[in-house]
Amino acid sequence: MQSASSQISYWDRVAHEKRFSHPLRLDWLEKYSDKQARILDYGCGYGRTLAELSDAGYENLFGMDFSEAMLRRCRKEVSQSRLIRNDGSCLPLKPNSLDAVLLFAVLTCIPDGNEQRILFTAVEQALRPGGLIYISDLLLNDDARNRERYQRFHEVYKCYGVFELPEGVAVRHHQKEWIEELTRSFQQLEYEPFTVTTMNENMSAAFQYLGRKSI
Repeated sequence: MQSASSQISYWDRVAHEKRFSHPLRLDWLEKYSDKQARILDYGCGYGRTLAELSDAGYENLFGMDFSEAMLRRCRKEVSQSRLIRNDGSCLPLKPNSLDAVLLFAVLTCIPDGNEQRILFTAVEQALRPGGLIYISDLLLNDDARNRERYQRFHEVYKCYGVFELPEGVAVRHHQKEWIEELTRSFQQLEYEPFTVTTMNENMSAAFQYLGRKSI
């Protein structure tokens, strides 16, 4: 299974051509947090979500990504950003230091289930009691094109839903039951399935989840 960190060169290469479109539900955040909340956008990419949060009046924002090229673009597009480059395998943050962590299209870039579990453990440790985790990501699709590539790459990765893009990078679409397992230690506050346009201009089933760390 490809590790997330092994894909850094891919994201550096495409940093100036990809566009992300997962919608940010500001109404969810405003319902459960305030504008002074310390929010980390993990896997912030070029800063689209950070810009929306800043425009909405959120003041304590941090972005983290393993792609230096993405972060350079973010610095240009969201000049007030506080950005951290990490290696993609840990959250270099103090325990209980954050009010919310956003994971927007992050899990799809981490095909390995164990790496996803490690990330969730790190997120939970970094969140204060009662802190929020906000996920937006891709679900399994049932069309012929996706079923064929799920099956074909299952022989390679031994995980249904993992497949390679034409560029050679491995990504993952998820079963809802797997997301429920990953988020088991959080209290679910909101959940909504929807359809999103992917970075390669395809339509995909997706979901958004908002959960709270136990107090």
